[in-house]
Amino acid sequence: MIADLPRTFLYGITATSLEIPEANRTAKAIKEKYPDSKIILGGPGSYASDYIDYNFIDSILQGEGEKIIHEILDDVKNKKLRSVYISKPIDVNNNVLPARQLLDNQGGNIFAYNKNYEKGGSTVILSSRGCPFKCAFCSAPALTYSKKVRLREPALIRAEIQDVINKYGIKQFRFSDDMFTASKSHVLAVCDAIGDLDIVWRISCRVNPLDEEMLKAMKSAGCRELSFGIESFDDFVLRGLNKKATALENIRALNLAKEYGFKIRILFMIATPFQRPETIDININAIDSVPYDIIACTQFIPIPGCDIWKNPDKYNIEILDKNLDNYNFYMYDKKGRREIQPIIKIKDRPLDEFLKESERFRDFIEEKGKVNKG
Repeated sequence: MIADLPRTFLYGITATSLEIPEANRTAKAIKEKYPDSKIILGGPGSYASDYIDYNFIDSILQGEGEKIIHEILDDVKNKKLRSVYISKPIDVNNNVLPARQLLDNQGGNIFAYNKNYEKGGSTVILSSRGCPFKCAFCSAPALTYSKKVRLREPALIRAEIQDVINKYGIKQFRFSDDMFTASKSHVLAVCDAIGDLDIVWRISCRVNPLDEEMLKAMKSAGCRELSFGIESFDDFVLRGLNKKATALENIRALNLAKEYGFKIRILFMIATPFQRPETIDININAIDSVPYDIIACTQFIPIPGCDIWKNPDKYNIEILDKNLDNYNFYMYDKKGRREIQPIIKIKDRPLDEFLKESERFRDFIEEKGKVNKG
């Protein structure tokens, strides 16, 4: 990839915390090819400052980059590039559309089992930014505005969708909001605004807030798939992770979504803090009793920046491995099934027992035949 990279005066790399090692390697390769060029790193990884290789990365941007990038470009041209830029939150209603014309592939496969409801591919879109919740495992930076939900005007969302349909013939959308259902009134207004566009879409959401009126409106407006951040059916685990949801709320939301005819994706974590020997059977019994179409189960990873990473004692764990090259949520790769890695240890539990019971749960969901191995 680097061999074909054209020369320019500034390269931008976006990375999550877990992608920092690869970002460092990419920056090193760029510097070896174009030593006079500058490199700036943005994205959530810019907060994992201890892992950034400043021998090759000249500057970092913390926060949203759409507006401040103009200032950064001017600073580079005037040889005044700063080592750190911290941006203010942008106006989500500025009506500046993504430069989709620069992308070869708009969105890939977004629905369960790679289903396509329409021809022409897919793309992503945002109706809001931010999330009001503070889950202990969340990697969102601890900036004030990251916890405040900024809602886009429904008319602007409609205009962007119409633009995509007209220019690219795309009618499948993934709303990539941190929390699409944060505001009931906004959900209803968005559904009303886009309901006649004859599109299909999916969202990721929590099990609360969610009610029948919201589900009915979303289904009528073309939503076909809901990805629920369930994480666990053990209330002890949910409380410990500050999920602000209960097992009963998880079960209620799944049953309600099925009643309204949605395809259901369960997002689940194992090998988490507060996992008990009985957690596995609690989860197995619950999954056997609820409706779903696909389950995406990941291994818990203490992402740099999350509260568990910063305060492991508070969560009764030891972080055994801080080499980010070993951090991988996913339990399957091109070679097949990966072993659950000993990244954390619950202080008062044997590590072998903790890992074996987590593998037992994975055996169970594999036998169900609905596990996402992508």
